[in-house]
Amino acid sequence: MSIPDTNPLLAALQALLNPSTVDEHLVCAGADAIDALGDGPRTFLLHVRFNEDIPKIEDLARYLWEQCFFYALPRRRQLALAKEAEKDPSAMLRVAKAARDAFITFNAKNPSRASEVAEVLAYCVVQHYLEASQVVAKMGLKTSSNMPVHGLDGVHAKYENGALTIYFLEAKLAKSANGGAKDYAESASNFLSNRSQYLREYQIVSELGNLDALDEPERQLALDHFDILGKPKLHRRERYIGVICYSEKKYEDKLAVTDGAIDVHEKNFTTIYAAKHDHHRAAAFKHLKSCGATPRKCMVFYIAVPDVNALRESFYQEMGVPFPAGMEDYDVPDEDGDADVDEIEAVVTAGLEEVSN
Repeated sequence: MSIPDTNPLLAALQALLNPSTVDEHLVCAGADAIDALGDGPRTFLLHVRFNEDIPKIEDLARYLWEQCFFYALPRRRQLALAKEAEKDPSAMLRVAKAARDAFITFNAKNPSRASEVAEVLAYCVVQHYLEASQVVAKMGLKTSSNMPVHGLDGVHAKYENGALTIYFLEAKLAKSANGGAKDYAESASNFLSNRSQYLREYQIVSELGNLDALDEPERQLALDHFDILGKPKLHRRERYIGVICYSEKKYEDKLAVTDGAIDVHEKNFTTIYAAKHDHHRAAAFKHLKSCGATPRKCMVFYIAVPDVNALRESFYQEMGVPFPAGMEDYDVPDEDGDADVDEIEAVVTAGLEEVSN
């Protein structure tokens, strides 16, 4: 049960939330309650909505591109561009160009990176389903020549139950749910075992994040909560979020098209997909355990699409720029064999030890 809280940081972070209608494009087929018992991780199953029997990949891609204004640009620049557009509607062209330029620059600097659409998805999903504000625009920072390429894909935060919850995001594209879970667990383990990177993420939020857009005294209060070395007594909890967008074969199990209820196809897929909830949670648990993480401190969002490559291509079409050369055959996690997937069902061991630095 949530504890009523009047801490000014609660309202300040809520003010950083952006408009969200992601549930118009994604269906939640299953979600663990916030106070769910068990070994973890808290797991969500999402899938793309249907137009009769056709998954609406293009609509999702368009929505993700539209959200790039909020995802890719720092808060102060968002506000400045929005103010310009109020005075002169033609400034909307500069708004679109600013977001597009961020992605073009990112791809030029990082030709081997292929998960940008998953990173936008991660932003949308965490902001909507966890109601956690983005506290730093990582895309904008990754285009800077002074910033390291490697690092978390996002940092969000929410004040609840008497403490600041910081959400560290890892976004993955994968051929399979199990392959994506394995890749996420390895990334989470690398982050947890790297003290310097861990401290750098806090420093980035404090020095280059969206908190600077807050008014005083809320701005200083927020900065104090992210000062883990200087303000160690302030209450904080940390959660490691994996957003795994993967190609789901069950989209091929279609019903016959009739003139009956038009939503029967979407509901059929939701039912089929929901049956995988326990299995997908166990997959994440297995990989997190093997990598030395604490599943109860992790959350996983599986986002099933018919084909991750088709989603990426549609995303770039909506952006209005050519698909990056050499990306068509990018390397995603290999799909694990059936034996390895079935083995996950037998995993019942709990009591992970958290990585300590």
